[in-house]
Amino acid sequence: MLVPFLIMLREGIEAALIVGIIASFLRHTGRARLMPAVWAGVFLALGLSLFVGAGLQWMAAEFPQKQQELFEGLVGFIAVGMLTGMVFWMRKASRSIKGELQASVDKALSTSGSASWALIGMVFLAVAREGVESVFFLLAIFQQSSGWSAAAGAFLGVALSVLLGIGLYKGGVRINLRQFFRYTGVFILVVAAGLLAGAVRRLHEAGVWNQLQQVVFDSSGVLPEDSPLGVILGGLLGYMHAPVVGEVLAWALYLAVTLVMFFWPVKVAPAVADVPAASTPAAAPTPVPAAEPAPRLGPVVLGSVVVFLLGAAAFWQASTAPHASGAAAGSSTSADGVPVVTIEINQGTCTPNAVTVPAGKVIFRIVNQSQRALEWEILDGVMVLEERENILPGMTQQLSARLVPGNYEMTCGLLNAARGSLTVTTSDAFKAEAAKPPVTAFLGALAEYQVYMLTETASLQEMVDALQQRLAHPLDAGAMPQDGYPADAQQLAALGRGQYQKLAPLAVQYGDLNGRIDARAADFALRDKDPAFVGLQRIAAGLQAGEAADQLLPLATSLQTDVQQLAQRLGDAALQPQSIAAAAAKALERASTLIPGEATTPEQGLAVLQFVYGSWAAANKAQQVLGPVLANANPGLNQQLQDSLAKLRQRMQELGVPADDSQVADTAGTALNPVQCQNLAQALYQASQSMAKVNAALGLQP
Repeated sequence: MLVPFLIMLREGIEAALIVGIIASFLRHTGRARLMPAVWAGVFLALGLSLFVGAGLQWMAAEFPQKQQELFEGLVGFIAVGMLTGMVFWMRKASRSIKGELQASVDKALSTSGSASWALIGMVFLAVAREGVESVFFLLAIFQQSSGWSAAAGAFLGVALSVLLGIGLYKGGVRINLRQFFRYTGVFILVVAAGLLAGAVRRLHEAGVWNQLQQVVFDSSGVLPEDSPLGVILGGLLGYMHAPVVGEVLAWALYLAVTLVMFFWPVKVAPAVADVPAASTPAAAPTPVPAAEPAPRLGPVVLGSVVVFLLGAAAFWQASTAPHASGAAAGSSTSADGVPVVTIEINQGTCTPNAVTVPAGKVIFRIVNQSQRALEWEILDGVMVLEERENILPGMTQQLSARLVPGNYEMTCGLLNAARGSLTVTTSDAFKAEAAKPPVTAFLGALAEYQVYMLTETASLQEMVDALQQRLAHPLDAGAMPQDGYPADAQQLAALGRGQYQKLAPLAVQYGDLNGRIDARAADFALRDKDPAFVGLQRIAAGLQAGEAADQLLPLATSLQTDVQQLAQRLGDAALQPQSIAAAAAKALERASTLIPGEATTPEQGLAVLQFVYGSWAAANKAQQVLGPVLANANPGLNQQLQDSLAKLRQRMQELGVPADDSQVADTAGTALNPVQCQNLAQALYQASQSMAKVNAALGLQP
């Protein structure tokens, strides 16, 4: 009970003192009506801190300690700046007589609204700085304590810090105004110096500042920070039992500069000489400014109270609900396969004292078997890589770290205790992560693939337009444009189907259009007689069955509209790096299932070959744009993919598809036996399996 009491007293005392001084200052200067702004800042900071803890608990996530330290350090610097400005404004105002002082206060704290929000901001920072860290400490207490003693001790620590703030407020009200400004000014500067030194330490623990880390003295054996007196001195003066050079310099230089400026004598303007009363009329008495109406802070205070109550309810629910930890006690791996290392600390010794783990993500379970609260750190020289603070006696805290190969040290409680060793070895997962290309490496691939899709879509539009012209003028060869496409409509329909396969990796995501452009008779109850059966294959089937051109012309016109919509959607699509290989792999595998058992006529054989060629062309383009990146990340897979696509191309050449891509449109139709069809399907499937491995090799999530 004593340890959580002292920890929460330490966390709360600085915030309570600053809030108490601000409240007393408002009371002294006749601005008690702005007190609601103070309460609003307190409740907002508490509520949002509770929400942060609850939210991370619900997500089973961690607020990394380094990010906590960085947050506290930055807020600490802001608080030092605000407090310093407040002190020197108080110093300037205290030189005036009472009436002028009141006017100065009126001007500085106008009720236009800015003062209220400034007070809310100052109080919010003072409370939030300690609040965020406190909620994680309280979560550990609620989850790991079997009784109420630890929780009661924590709340008593908060209560005592609040009482100290109230005491400062009550005592300050009875002090003379000039004395109040002078004494509280000095006190705030000392508190701010401690905040500054603490902010410097936070930056070091966040890994931002690693200079001047030599320890000046170590008084942990005489007056440790977590002792009752050490906690009070830490809250009041920023006491640390083992400060380093950088922290001491920041503390001393700040006080040296600010105290000299604070006590530096200021010249007072000379008084105006007396003038005989007969020559100068008596000045009229200066009117006392009318009391300005209190700012309307009721809704703000009410809203802040609601935020606090909701945050408290969320925190209570999150802290008492069952929580699935990332690693069960005694387990060597977590549910998702992450290594778990349990380290017990007792009497300044880590057990085990020498740990070896693979590079990458590792979960550490720190069990405090000692009689005092402690923090556990992973050090790289003087730099803190990871840490976990405020681990109570008998309790366990978990820390997730991503480590690179190297030799590190572990702290085992006290600063002067022997340190443990941590060796991180190279792992396959780390090698894969290190080989992962940056996002910028895919910019060229994305741009090239996007251009490819738009170009091939334009070609499909031209083919469909040509097909419509063939059907519109079936007997008038002179009326047909010289567009470079086959004069035979059935041959052109097969070519169009193959062209669509070049777009299939991305086009299939638009189910409505894909279901019309590339519809298949087998998907309909009445097969090719079904009225809903439209698209390229419907036109090809009609031509093969000898249907009249005027019956097929409406289908071609509808196809033109669908292809135009497809072009617009593909042009607006946001392409992602992982989409290229994933879509190509799915398209290849799907194509392998659509190869018929045999093609008994040359027309059917031509349709199959054009279909396979389009599938190959799309996959080959995906390999070309990703090849430079894949060759660096996994040259073996890149070669495997090239070989599988080359084998598929060879199968097509054996069946009469020209090796020159520009001559594919002139492919002659030929019947295909079952073995030939099976070879094509197998080659498509093998290429799909190679393509399916690309995203994992490049570290891209599907």
